[in-house]
Amino acid sequence: MAIAAHLENLTGSPGKKRDPRRTIRLETLGASASGDTARVTIHNISTTGMLIESTQPLGLDERLAIELPDAPGTRATVVWESGALHGCKFVSPLSDAVLSAAELRSAAAFELEPAPGRAGPRESFGARLQRLRKQQGLPMSRIAEALGVSKPTVWAWEQGRAKPVKSRIETLADVLGVTSRELMTGQNDAGLDDMLSLTREKIADAFGIGPEHVRIMIEI
Repeated sequence: MAIAAHLENLTGSPGKKRDPRRTIRLETLGASASGDTARVTIHNISTTGMLIESTQPLGLDERLAIELPDAPGTRATVVWESGALHGCKFVSPLSDAVLSAAELRSAAAFELEPAPGRAGPRESFGARLQRLRKQQGLPMSRIAEALGVSKPTVWAWEQGRAKPVKSRIETLADVLGVTSRELMTGQNDAGLDDMLSLTREKIADAFGIGPEHVRIMIEI
């Protein structure tokens, strides 16, 4: 499985040759951790190293810090390069558990990527409200009337200047023809079920057991 990531410049203390100068962070939800990044694809990762493709050139012997889910700050060195491809060797071998966690994080991120024509999970509540309202062909006045608020109030919700109180969320979702979950998160129940199923299979595969033996508890 290819893992999407981002390369961030200039980490560590300046003047220390052995400090990593760049950090690779796994991509989640289609967004990078900071603005100054280059796109990276991890094509292969093992306990001893990884093969990456980067839009930004890396030099031989360049040291990197890899932010893996269960092993932040993992150190690696570029040992060969061929165009955009770079072979990296970890300073200390990784455990199987760390590798499984990286693959699981990547699987969840790809599952959450938006389908063509649909809004992604990074969409703000106001933008989502406006999109859903327009999809239903509803004017702001119709939303205001159904919830017993003014039209400027609905405008303020869509502009991100205010949010409806919790007691109005279910009614607002009904008017828009969606579930409360989809209104608040952009994810419908079917998408959540698919993500949980994929996660359960990944965990089961990592531990060599059947998916039916994996139970997932979510605390909110």
